[in-house]
Amino acid sequence: VTPAEIQDAIANTLQMPLCKDADPEALRRELESHFNIQVDDFRIIEAHERKRPWLKDRRADISWNFWNRYRDYLENEKGFSPKVLAGVDLLTDRILDSLFDPTEKIVIDKRGLVVGQVQSGKTSNYSGLICKAADSGFKLIIVLAGIHNNLRSQTQQRIDESFLGFDTQHQRASNTSLKNMGVGYPINKLVAHSITSSLENGDFSAGAANSLGLNFNTNDPIVAVVK
Repeated sequence: VTPAEIQDAIANTLQMPLCKDADPEALRRELESHFNIQVDDFRIIEAHERKRPWLKDRRADISWNFWNRYRDYLENEKGFSPKVLAGVDLLTDRILDSLFDPTEKIVIDKRGLVVGQVQSGKTSNYSGLICKAADSGFKLIIVLAGIHNNLRSQTQQRIDESFLGFDTQHQRASNTSLKNMGVGYPINKLVAHSITSSLENGDFSAGAANSLGLNFNTNDPIVAVVK
């Protein structure tokens, strides 16, 4: 089904007296969990002089553990069709290849912008990109999540489900006592850490980061979801 059909169904439901107080966002997520969503093909605009492709030469040497786990989660738990999964795989490869090889000892400034309509697959896009970035060697990943606490908290919840595999409301450093969720349920076999949590006030602070006792020289990927 198309995103427009999902929105029409929600609008019709909210007109029913018994459903007028329902949460439209919750309805949307529930419907999306039952149907495959059709999205448009992507387009990339990139200046030729900014291109430094590297992924092709390194692909065979990378263990795609985080990405494979997330792809399986989308297929088995979220019901993504093979066509949509292939699209997410291709697009996240293209974005990753537009960055730089994180194993190189270089200083580089590269910027990009991903733009998508409502329900165009932005969440699966950035989640898949984070997984592939961690697999390929990026160690510190910072997600900018708007200017409001509730949106930052919601974005962290998505990262908990799609990348970390555990609930950051309970802990942020990966260990054996995790409260697993999303990609990490029932057993979380991959190690990654977060210096922020999905609590409403779980944004970055020096005190919270220091209390984790994380060694930032670790080879484990670390994520922060901040306003």
